[in-house]
Amino acid sequence: MTDQRQAADPFGSFWNEFMSRVGVDGNQNTAAGAAPAFNEGAKQMQRIFFDTMAKYAEEFMRSEQFLSAVKQSMDQSIQIKQMFDDFLVKAQRGIQAPVRGDVDDIASLMRGIENRVLKRLEAIEDKVAAVEESKRSGRAVKASPTKRPSVTAARKKPKSAGRTKK
Repeated sequence: MTDQRQAADPFGSFWNEFMSRVGVDGNQNTAAGAAPAFNEGAKQMQRIFFDTMAKYAEEFMRSEQFLSAVKQSMDQSIQIKQMFDDFLVKAQRGIQAPVRGDVDDIASLMRGIENRVLKRLEAIEDKVAAVEESKRSGRAVKASPTKRPSVTAARKKPKSAGRTKK
């Protein structure tokens, strides 16, 4: 039965053999069914092994070769992502679907229009309130001139002053 278990689990059998050579029987169980306790020599060997592995792993991760490989990998990942994004934008434009940049531009234009309309409405509300107040008090109010551009001035605006396409 032990041969079958060793054939099925070569990793476990390796460590059982290793532990038996350092003085701990890997097949023995305690009363609670837990793993066997290490003797002091095995604990010291384990501590030395892990300390050495940590030291070499840290030296490796701080090496110039490792850091340059990580940097190169990150640069290539960023480049591939940019290429993929460009491909998706071209594909969406190819089927005449709006891309995020186009939607953002339109949303920005709409916010600008909304702000201008709201400012004009506030000015109109102020004028209406002044007229209503003058009617209540019985005195005449002089109408203030509107600060609205004329229709012809708006039409003569050069096209280069507007937003340009990318």
